Amino acid sequence: MWEESLPIYESILEQPFIRELADGSLSQERFSRYIAQDEIYLGNYGKQMEAFAELLDDADEKAMFKAFAEAGMESEKAMHQLLIEIALAALLPCMWIYNRVGLEILDTARKNGCLDDNPYKEWILEYGNEEYCAGVRSVLEMADRWAARADADTRKAMKTVYLEAARYEYDFWDYGYRG
Repeated sequence: MWEESLPIYESILEQPFIRELADGSLSQERFSRYIAQDEIYLGNYGKQMEAFAELLDDADEKAMFKAFAEAGMESEKAMHQLLIEIALAALLPCMWIYNRVGLEILDTARKNGCLDDNPYKEWILEYGNEEYCAGVRSVLEMADRWAARADADTRKAMKTVYLEAARYEYDFWDYGYRG
């Protein structure tokens, strides 16, 4: 079977994704898309391996497949933990900045007595309400926990993607005004 599948395997090795992954030039966007799909796949693959193991009568074969499924899932989880830390840092600016902007606008509108007549009152209240603030605080605490157990290189990567995403937030607001 391997010999017959060799042309497929060789084609896989020639894919740009594999070549760029190997030389480090693969874009984060492509790798993120791959990881997102891999998360879905692994969850299903692990369930299928567990189900297959349950079909086996031989206790050693059953244990082997269960161990294989668990080991594969654990190694993938370790890699995904790193990506989770970095993804969390990339997602954080949107909610945190929106919350802070919302609170700032809410405070200004209240001080100026123009909140009730403001046509954007609902939007302002949405990003400054206590429920949203509590959610943002929870995510900030989560980010702090993940960063605390990360190594220095991971924290540096988290900071880099956070700052890049924060710049995107600036661009988003600027685009809203200037087009």
